[in-house]
Amino acid sequence: MLTALVAAAPSLALLTYFYLRDRYDREPISCLAIAYLLGMYAMLAAQSLAAVLANAVSEEWLHLGGEPARLFEALVLSGLIEEIAKWAMLMAAVYHWRAFDEPLDGLIYGVTIALGFATLENFFYLSSHGVGIAWQRAVFAVPAHALFGGAMGYYAGRIKFSAKAGRRASGVWRDQILCLALPVLFHGAYNFALLHGLNWFIWVAITALSISFWVFVLRRVRRAQKASPFRPKTMLPTDFRLPPSARGV
Repeated sequence: MLTALVAAAPSLALLTYFYLRDRYDREPISCLAIAYLLGMYAMLAAQSLAAVLANAVSEEWLHLGGEPARLFEALVLSGLIEEIAKWAMLMAAVYHWRAFDEPLDGLIYGVTIALGFATLENFFYLSSHGVGIAWQRAVFAVPAHALFGGAMGYYAGRIKFSAKAGRRASGVWRDQILCLALPVLFHGAYNFALLHGLNWFIWVAITALSISFWVFVLRRVRRAQKASPFRPKTMLPTDFRLPPSARGV
């Protein structure tokens, strides 16, 4: 029970953070719960597929194959397979929900699916290695999953509402590619760094990658907020200043 609570705590904290970013038309808790469970299912599916593919190329090569093996493990076994599993849950199920009714919803649901995935993965990892490493997972691995899912969901939202935005077909195709390609590349880069050991240089690299991911996703949160059809039309601009007469000057 302790392991389950520790494994879930960072995911629930991050989910709350992103949920509160949806200021104008928040998603039903029931929909978030289903998306969270879909993320857990995606984790089991990805784990099974990765095991099959690892056996196909041989465990010996993965351990002794040098940089090509590390790149394959990071980009294919982790990045590609895990992100495809999340992408399938997002696009095959959540994308068609009635509650998915504005671009920001894609980002929120992408994060939710990713955090369901991260929760179960974290539970298995802590069960094997102990809760002593929970802080490392909470600071780096779990937020990384949320950010991968956020990038994926942002572009899913752009795809779904591209017609209303009057966007060209070329832009929609680009978003369809980025919806999966960016999370795979982000994930692959993150895991590739981890596979080189946990010395000071790797920690610096992972920290730099994490900060870059945060900046990338939070900028897209702001873009999606501004594009929300539920955003009050009478909102004052962010740089609004009261006139001198109103300030009593």
